[in-house]
Amino acid sequence: MNQTTIALSLPAEQLELLETVRYQNEKIISYQTSSTYLTEPEACERLKVSLTTIRKWRKDGWLRYFAEGDNIRYRVDYLDSDFESRALVKAPLLPTMKQVNRKAI
Repeated sequence: MNQTTIALSLPAEQLELLETVRYQNEKIISYQTSSTYLTEPEACERLKVSLTTIRKWRKDGWLRYFAEGDNIRYRVDYLDSDFESRALVKAPLLPTMKQVNRKAI
């Protein structure tokens, strides 16, 4: 059987876009695995905080991390759970429930 090869030529903007999509997909897949480790800048990007903030949280013991010399890494699943345990607001639901009940009557 004869094989046919087709060569496509795309504009540079489209090639850049395809490369960006490929990179983002790889990043998303790697973030979903618990064995992924992030650098400080990557951890800041994931939590949407500054480098100063993440370093303060680490110093205060809020975040688990791995260090080898100056090389700091955060395991994704630890980073997420540590952040969520500090960021969750435990607001009472009673006032909200009273307002809902009044509207229903």
